[in-house]
Amino acid sequence: MRVVLRNPLASDGRNFRHSLTVGGEYEVLGIECDSLRLLTDSGEPVLFDADCFELVDSSEPPFWLSAFGDKGERYAYPPGWGVPGFFEAWHDGLAVIREVFAEQLAAWYPGVARSGRTNGSG
Repeated sequence: MRVVLRNPLASDGRNFRHSLTVGGEYEVLGIECDSLRLLTDSGEPVLFDADCFELVDSSEPPFWLSAFGDKGERYAYPPGWGVPGFFEAWHDGLAVIREVFAEQLAAWYPGVARSGRTNGSG
């Protein structure tokens, strides 16, 4: 699944201009409710408001596992990434989580550079 950042200003006031490139194409790594997990231009897996993006390829990876919350919200990630606390541990700098994430990212998303942008974009 791929998206292009069209509007860097989220409805809640967050400005994505400093983390992503307007017009840049990004691979979606997962979905949490109405948010998309993407790699920032500096290589961090962060949630972004889906309304800021144009969907350019809606095909989801076959390895994604989907689950639904109590209110029907959808969560879709590769195995292990949807476990509560996984990305919190990544952001806390836990070395083993960062190593696992890097290895799995390379295996599941070989076309994604460290920046998260798809090869050939910008």
